[in-house]
Formats: sequence, structure tokens, C-alpha cells
Amino acid sequence: TLIVFVPFVYLQGELRIFYVPLAIVVGLTLLASLFVAFTFIPALAGRILDMGSPLGTAWRGGSRRKAPEGGEPFAAGPRPPIYVRVYRALIGGTLRYPWAAVVVAIVCLGGSYYLFNRYVTRGVIWGGGWGQQTFVDIRITLPRGSDLDRTDELALFFEERLAALPEVERFTSQVTGTFAAIRVTFPEDLENTSVPSAIKEQMVAYSLGFSGAEVRVYGFGPSFYGGGGSPPNYSIQVLGYNYEMVRDIAEDLGSRLTRMSRIRDVDTNASGSYFDRDKATEYVVEIDRAALARYDMTIQDFVGRMNAVIRGQTGQSLLKLGGEEVRFDVKMEGFTTVDLRELEETIITGSAGTGIRIGDVVSIAPKEILARIRRENQQYERTVAYEFRGPTKLGDMVRDAVVGATVLPPGYTIREEDRWRWSEEEREQIYFVLAISILLIFMVTAALFESMVQPLCVLLTVPMALIGVFLIFFYVNATFTREAYIGVIMMGGIVVNNAILLVDHINQTRRESGLSLRDSILTGTLERVRPILMTTTTTVLGLLPLVLFSQGADARIWNALAYALIGGLLSSTLFVLTTTPALYYLFEGGWRRL
Repeated sequence: TLIVFVPFVYLQGELRIFYVPLAIVVGLTLLASLFVAFTFIPALAGRILDMGSPLGTAWRGGSRRKAPEGGEPFAAGPRPPIYVRVYRALIGGTLRYPWAAVVVAIVCLGGSYYLFNRYVTRGVIWGGGWGQQTFVDIRITLPRGSDLDRTDELALFFEERLAALPEVERFTSQVTGTFAAIRVTFPEDLENTSVPSAIKEQMVAYSLGFSGAEVRVYGFGPSFYGGGGSPPNYSIQVLGYNYEMVRDIAEDLGSRLTRMSRIRDVDTNASGSYFDRDKATEYVVEIDRAALARYDMTIQDFVGRMNAVIRGQTGQSLLKLGGEEVRFDVKMEGFTTVDLRELEETIITGSAGTGIRIGDVVSIAPKEILARIRRENQQYERTVAYEFRGPTKLGDMVRDAVVGATVLPPGYTIREEDRWRWSEEEREQIYFVLAISILLIFMVTAALFESMVQPLCVLLTVPMALIGVFLIFFYVNATFTREAYIGVIMMGGIVVNNAILLVDHINQTRRESGLSLRDSILTGTLERVRPILMTTTTTVLGLLPLVLFSQGADARIWNALAYALIGGLLSSTLFVLTTTPALYYLFEGGWRRL
């Protein structure tokens, strides 16, 4: 167990920051427990299990009984517990048909990996965070110098709309001078439905009606692409030296993505970030000439009056004060807080003195415009960002299919931007640490058993433990994050302990009892079934609090590590007690007797 933490010293960058301290803490803890096991525990056992005490008498009565040659272990004395009798029948069948036990383990490994590879999301940096609670955030930002009343007025506008929606369970607002945030939560029975997404889109539609204020709406949780945050959750970068060609490729990608039913909010010139401003919007005013003619007003006169409403300026002149001419403006009250809806309802005076409602003669609509021009290494770059509503695994498949179907001219590239996934360099570091840890386990066990064959019985416990890892991530629908890989490395050092305990005791039984190979395996295995089960049970029970009280499978970043350890321990225990004796029998020449 301790040796698997040695390769952690080779980790670099962020992996070193996060996981080397973990390795140091766990390593020191193991050394302390080893010291206690060799000092305090024997002293305490000597006191408690004093040979004159009742416990000592019970201990002597429960000492090991040697089975006769060719006889059944535990044939004499009190009847063994039921789990021992059941296991004795199971291990007897395993030793009669060792190849069948090996084949069953291989089939289980292949089947579990198929489910894991098909349905479990891998390569994600973090699996925790906000992913299990569904909520919508509305964030309002006003220019510097805006007053609190105006900010509160905009927040109240959204609160009134939210209060009218019965699907909304609760909303809370925080308003400061130039910023307001509203968080909207939903009943538990609606969190995994399309209702939060529909309400988010409704709030987005409302947000487009304000000028002079930046209103942005975000959605988080299972209703938004199966767990996580709102768009953009996928980003595709297009790079090239001709700006128009890069734009055309991005627009083609966007048009194909838009046609897919699970994809929403496609932006072909996005920042690809949650909180960076990725769109610029201007408002286009289209004048209805026929409607304006009914009021006997020219376009020039109308534009002048509308300009006065927007800018607030109705007059400009000079005033002489103390012998100095001072320029002054006359402006309409409240012009700084006008929004589009108020603008449409504003009444201006026509040439004949009649009142004209602006909304009767014009239509005002938002229009997205180019927000930025970005270059990377002198190449123009555009990011196509979108929201995928569905499982991450399916979203990855859709993205890969769209990118693979894109035909690029020479000199142009498409790059999938994965900010929430680990890099190829980090993946290689983890695989390197895993490989070195397995090699070190082999070296330690080879030195312990003075054999090159028996360590294979121990090392083959690791793939058998992966069966449980694959299945537990599949059944709990958890994400296989970086912590899961670290958990697999730790698991490799833990699960081999039971195999070492079993193989070493079988070797000791063969040396001391003079039994045949099959009877030695049967006797040694039966005598170690209880400590193996106790070790696994106590370890799993110690890990359960990490996952039992979580809101979901990915609610905490350490859930993945706990799932890897729990699944690996349960699976390895089952196969160590069944398949490992069969492997030992085959490696030690038992196959010649079949």
C-alpha cells in the first residue's frame, strides 16, 4: 500500500499541487499505523489475552486445527460458521474447475468495461460543484455611477415576473449600487424536467428589453445538459489566416449545430466562457413610413424628436453669468433610466400638435453584431459555442461527429476546446504513475515470495478489482474524474494486500502441514477468509460516509475517489477468495493434474 505513493513525486503542475500532499498525508498515516501495529497492538493483546483470563481460554480453544492429509479442513471440533461452510463448497468447485473461474473473471472484466466505456463520462477535471442542484441566476450590471434605485428597479422587474410563475419555488435577490443578482430555485420534482430551461429562456427574452444595462441569465444543474451549467458547455475553435474563410467555416458549423434538436444557443463568435461577455448587441429601429405619414411627420422630424427622448436633450443655448457665457442643456427628466418598453410607450408631439406613441410608428429589435476579432499566433480564431441538452457522453459523441464531418481547406484547423477536461500531458502523468506503482508492487511481492510467478497471482487482483470500479461508476452514474484515477492508484496498493495475505498463508500451510497442493490451498484459504472479509468490511465502512450523505454521485470532488476504492475493494475481495486460489493452483502446476 505504501509503495504506490512513491511515484507521486513525478507528478508536475496542478497534479503535483493537489495530490502530492495527499500522498504524503496517507503515507505518514500508514507508517504511523504500522508502528502501532508492531508496538502497541502486541502489548495490548498480551494484556487482554492473558492466558489465565477467560479471553485467553477462549483464544486457546479457538486455535488452529491441523487437517489430516487428504481430509477436509475443520472436520473436527465445533461446526464452522455458515459462511465458512458455503465458502468451502464454493472454493472446492473453483479448485475442481480452475479454468472456469478464470474465464468467469475475464468475462466479468470485459462486460463491466463495455458498460463503463459506453456510459461513463471520463477525463473531466472536477465532478463536483453545482451539478446536482438546479437553479437559474440572473445578473444585472449597470454602468459606473448608476444609482441604487435604478438597479433595484430592474431587479424588481424580474421579481414580478418570477412571482407570477407557479413553477418557481423560491427566488432571492441581492442588490448593490451597480449590480444585482437573483437566484431562482425549483421544487425537487421539477429539477430534472424541462421547466427550469423554459423559464431560463423566458428570462433571457426579458433581458433583451433593457438598454444601458447588461442583463445575463445562467442556468445550472441537471436540467441543463444533464448536470452542470448553462451555455456554452461546448466550444469548438476554428483557426486560419483568412478572416472571411474562418468566419464561413464557423457559420457552417453553427448552421449544422442549429439543426440538431438537443442543441440550443449556438454562438459562432463566442468567448467560450461562462462569465466573459461573448455577444455584442445593438438595437435596430425600423420606421414605418406609412404610419408616420398619417401623422404628417417627416422622418427627419421624427428622428430629431426621438433623439431628444433617448438623449434627454430638448434644448441647448448659452447663458450669461457674471460676464461669462455658459452653455447649458435642457433635458427630459428620467432619460437616463429609459428602457425599450418605456421608449415604445413614450408619447412625442407631432407637427400638428397631436400625440404620437413611438411604438405605433417604429419597431425596435435587438441584433447581434461582431463582438471581437481574435488572433492566435497570427491566425484568426473564432469560437463556436453552444449548449447541449443531454448526457455529457452523448454530447461528446455529437461534437466529435460534427467536427469529423467538417471539410477544411489546407492551412485551417479545428480544435475542440475542453476547459473542464484534463490535458493529454496530465493523462500521461497519471498513466505513468499507475504503471510505476504496479511495477513496484511486483518488485515488492517478488522479493517477499522469492518467486516470479506467485507475484502474478497478486498483481492480477488489480484487473479483478477494476470490475467493481467499472460497475459502481456505471450504476451510480458518476463521472470518472481525476480523483477516480488517483483512487485507482490507491486501490492498486490496497487490494493486493488481501492477495498477499492469502498467497503467503497458503505457502506457509504447504511448508508446515505437508498437505497436497489442492488441500493446502483449500486449508490456507479457509483459514484466511475471516480476516480478509473483516479487512474489507472495515475499510468500506470507513469510506461510506464520504458518499452516503451526498446529494448526488458528483456532489463532492472526492466522491469519485471513494467510489473507486469501494468498488475495487468489494470486487477484489470476491475474486481474491475465488479466482486467486484457482490462479495459484494453475501457476503452481495444478494444471498438470487436470
